[in-house]
Parts: sequence; C-alpha cells; structure tokens
Amino acid sequence: MTVQAAFVATLREVFRQPEVTALIVLAVLLYGFYYPAPYAHQQAQDVPIAIVDEEGTAITRALTRRIDNSDQAAVVAQPADLSAAQDLLASRQVEAVLLLPRGMTKAALRGEGPQIALWIDGAYLVRAKSTGSAVEQALRQTLAREVAPYIGNRSLPEPIVSIARFNPQAGYASYIFPAVTPVILQQTMLFGVTVLLALRRRKRAAARAPAFADHRELIGSWLAFTLLSTIASALYFGWFFALQDVPGRASPPMLALVALLMGAAIAAFACAVGAWFRRAETGLLLLIPSSLPIFFLTGATWPREAMPGWVAAIGAIFPATHGSRALLLADQMGAPFSAIARPLALLVLLTIAYLALSLLTSWRESRGSD
Repeated sequence: MTVQAAFVATLREVFRQPEVTALIVLAVLLYGFYYPAPYAHQQAQDVPIAIVDEEGTAITRALTRRIDNSDQAAVVAQPADLSAAQDLLASRQVEAVLLLPRGMTKAALRGEGPQIALWIDGAYLVRAKSTGSAVEQALRQTLAREVAPYIGNRSLPEPIVSIARFNPQAGYASYIFPAVTPVILQQTMLFGVTVLLALRRRKRAAARAPAFADHRELIGSWLAFTLLSTIASALYFGWFFALQDVPGRASPPMLALVALLMGAAIAAFACAVGAWFRRAETGLLLLIPSSLPIFFLTGATWPREAMPGWVAAIGAIFPATHGSRALLLADQMGAPFSAIARPLALLVLLTIAYLALSLLTSWRESRGSD
C-alpha cells in the first residue's frame, strides 16, 4: 500500500465508521459549543450573601443596596446578628457573610478606612472571587458618593484601578477555554484513533495483525489524522474562540503554524498509544480517565515551573502540554515567535519520537504474528 492510498483509506475509515466519526469529528464540534457554555457570563452571578448591619445608617443601607444591585452578588438575608448569619453560611444557604459593625459610619466620616468583616465559602474559588469583587466595588462607590462630601479636605485615597493585561474581561471562560482546548483536541483524537485501529485489526484476517502493516501505511494514516487534527485546531483557534469572545493577539500565520505542529504531534501521539490496544473497549476504559490528570499536567492550573521535576517530566510527554503553552503565549499574551519557538520545537521532537515508537510497535507485532 502506498502512502497516498493509506491516507485516502484512513479518511474513509474515519467517516464510514460511526464510532470513529463520533469521536474525531462530532465530539470536537460538540465540545466547542458545550464546554464554554457554563462560563458564557465570564463571571459568577447572583452569589447569595447575608449582610449583618449593626448600624442601620444611610451609609450602610446604601452599601447594602449597591451590593444587591451588582451582577455578582445578591443579598438574600439580613439577619439580626452575626451568629444567625454564620448559621446560614454553615448550612450553605448563603455563600458569604458581610458584617457592617457599629462605628463604621463614624470611622468613614473621619476619613478612616471602614472596619468591615467578610466571610466567604471558599469551596468555589470563582464564585468567592466574584463575591469579594462585588463587596469591594460597592464599598468604593459608597465611600466616593456618600462619604466624600462630608470629610472636606481630608480626601479619601484614590481607589486602585486594576486592569488585566492578558484577560481584560477578567473572565473565567477567557482563561479556561484556550487552556483546555489542546487537551480536548488531543483526547478526542486519541480516543478516535484507538477505536479506529482496533476496528482495523478486527477486519484483518490475522489474529495478531499490527495496527500498521508497514511504514507507508503508518505515514499515510498519520497524515490523515494530522489533517483532521489541524483542521479541528484551526476551527477552535479561529471560529470557536471568536464565537465565545475569547481575546486573541496572534497573527493568522502564527496560529496556523501552532495548529499544524500541534496537530501533527497529536496525530503521532494517538498512533503510538492507540497501536497498543487490540480492543476498543479496553482502550477507552483506560484512556478516558486520563483526561483530567493530563489537563493539570499541562500547567494550565498550576505553573509547570512550580511542579516537582518528575511531575513536570510526565507532563512533557503530552503534545497538549506544549501546544497549550504555545497557544497561550502566542494568542493570549501576544508573544513573538521567539517566545514560542521552544514549545514548537518540542512538538516536532514529540512527533518524530511517537512516529518511531509506532513503527517499532508495528514491527514487533508483525514479527510476533509471523
């Protein structure tokens, strides 16, 4: 079989077998819509909060109204004392408790910082951040509008204005979707190729037939998978990111290069791993649980530089790790080509290594079948 024949035959296998089409094509499209959907608002909204107002002055009432009117928080209870409010927090009826103590108004009118206390349920970091942001913004507005006219020359300190450099919306979707995209592309291709190679073995007469008959079939199959993976990557980097309003700074040629090299490495990785499984069920059973650990190993949630050396070394064997770094540096941070040259070079090295491993595996299997 020639490389061209293997390329065409592999594409036919992908689109003629529903199990493979569902994983390589449909799953990629569905994830592009489904995964970012829960984060469409970018920030948590209407997080329930209880406020204990021990003063009941115009300033504290104005602060309560502004917190309730914010998008991030909703005042659902105003208990009479702190003990009752903490009971609400312990029973998960609210996710935060704000105490406005006696003496707060006098301290504010003297130009001093108001002494308030805020308890937040830290189980969900994004929601906790939104609650703190809502209280902070409401407090600043209240001090500026309600207190400033009464303190004369003792002006309040200028509020700190924080503008995110690489995520102007400070949104969770803009952070998580680009980071998880290489993992989605890698894992869907891995699952699909594993199923395809298992079905290919089943159709061949020999019980222990290799996944790739020779190096030409391997190269042809890899090129077909690379084409599909590159198209999927370009679809995410271009259309899906724009659809979800993810900010991007990379030029189209640079994104195309990242998509091509990441697609090639993902395809080679899928060939190398998928060739080890003779049954699709076994492969999926073992590979599906790997998605979450791989996501953490890419460094999207914790810097790889802060990981133990052996943990970072495990993460380095996955194309998604280097693809994620190249994508985030180029598209989210606007880094020049020199900054992404190293992760791109590592993708090329992984491609060569996994193709060699695939060839070695097929050679050993063909010798065993003889």
